[in-house]
Amino acid sequence: MLDDTPRKLLRILYHFSSHYKRMPALSELGRLSGRSSMKIREGMQILAEQNYIEWNRKMPVERAVIIEGWERPDPTAKQQGEGQIRQLTRTTGNTDYWLYY
Repeated sequence: MLDDTPRKLLRILYHFSSHYKRMPALSELGRLSGRSSMKIREGMQILAEQNYIEWNRKMPVERAVIIEGWERPDPTAKQQGEGQIRQLTRTTGNTDYWLYY
């Protein structure tokens, strides 16, 4: 699981690069994330250590390469709604549909 800042940076990097076909500059990341440049560099370092991006701390953030654009699922977390398939019947009406699906 990623903390808030690295997760936010990963989503910004992924969407920005797919939309504009380039990586955002440090100033753009600051504007989009609302984080300081120091927090952005720390978040980028965490993403690089966990192999979400390829980036050298001495290089500008525009030189980062996305390896994995989505956060990996937490293997210890139980899937929501696992094994809870409900059948709609005439007695339950369609209320179950709006409550459980």
